[in-house]
Amino acid sequence: MDGRFDAWAPDYEASALQDVFYTRLHRRVLAFASGAPDAPRRILDVGCGTGRLLRTAAAAFPDAHLVGVDLSAGMLEQAQAMAGPGEGGVFVRADSAALPFADGAFGVVTCTACSHHWQEPTAALAELRRITAADGLLALAHLQGVAPWDPPDVRQIRRRGVRISSALAVPLLDSGFRIADAALFAECPLMPATVVLCARRR
Repeated sequence: MDGRFDAWAPDYEASALQDVFYTRLHRRVLAFASGAPDAPRRILDVGCGTGRLLRTAAAAFPDAHLVGVDLSAGMLEQAQAMAGPGEGGVFVRADSAALPFADGAFGVVTCTACSHHWQEPTAALAELRRITAADGLLALAHLQGVAPWDPPDVRQIRRRGVRISSALAVPLLDSGFRIADAALFAECPLMPATVVLCARRR
């Protein structure tokens, strides 16, 4: 990491994008997460940043143990400082391609608007599957056409009426997930169209 996120961390929550983009996108992601067969006991947010999604998840899943992972120490420091009573959870510094958790540790795994920062998707998706419980789900929001490995002109695959970049969908399926649901989030003209996927382990 080049330090950008550590530098942005103190003012990250003040960005206008938090309300017009991230808050609304988090609601979409958590709506998919609520489709887990049972109330999840453990929820992991990969690329948690300042913990905004987890603070919302604390209200939606009051009995769940919440864990946030990010590579930026500055973001994690802000997340810990901003967590209110009942929103605590645990914040861990780790790379999404090398997560320090046991196999099948989480009933719900979320990853919102950070997959475009991966150097490539295969290793991270393999780790996300490994730590997702057998009956659990992954709720993933991906900014399409932003990552170097996901150019705008790459072939797309249609799932449940939504066009998904094959640069993401193919490694997702190859890693052992199946796409259970999909939606397109394109409500913020300042940000690229974002596909929101609900994926379950095969």
